[in-house]
Amino acid sequence: MRLAILLLTLVCPLIEGAEPALQPVTVCEVLQDLQAYDGKVVAVVGRFSSRQTGRWLGEQKCGHKFVTGDQEWPNAFWVTYDPATAPKPPAVLAVNAPLLAEKVREVKMGTSLTKLPFGSADYDSWAVVYGRVETRKDLVTATADGARKNGFGYGESSPARLVCHGDAVVIFLNNDEVTTPVSR
Repeated sequence: MRLAILLLTLVCPLIEGAEPALQPVTVCEVLQDLQAYDGKVVAVVGRFSSRQTGRWLGEQKCGHKFVTGDQEWPNAFWVTYDPATAPKPPAVLAVNAPLLAEKVREVKMGTSLTKLPFGSADYDSWAVVYGRVETRKDLVTATADGARKNGFGYGESSPARLVCHGDAVVIFLNNDEVTTPVSR
């Protein structure tokens, strides 16, 4: 079922009148120039992790660390669902399939899915998430006890968040689904 939905999503740009396919970017690409992406609506590729503390989209290794002041941040965005303020997805959420396959390969080179000794294997999945990137101007604030992170999510540990309309804008990818992209 997921494969059929993904293929339909990737092929729909071929239908006359459909909006142009989204050009996916990786978490690391957004972090390279986070301020430029602030407020932008994007399709971001990464490891989607669902935990008790929230939902995250990330990568393990980026070409450079995201640092503000003395604070080093994880390569992850907090994913929040807010239908009231999130960008409304297009009628057909189409993603450029060859570029998506390339981006997923890039992410997989430096990131693995977490294998937890309990529960389901679905805690981590490869995904592309459609939403608006939001960050803060002051990610580190001064307190009487010293500097502290002023990020997003559990423990304010993420430098940005992806605000999504709902779980319908998270496209989960199986390992085989993007290895042979649909040609145009």
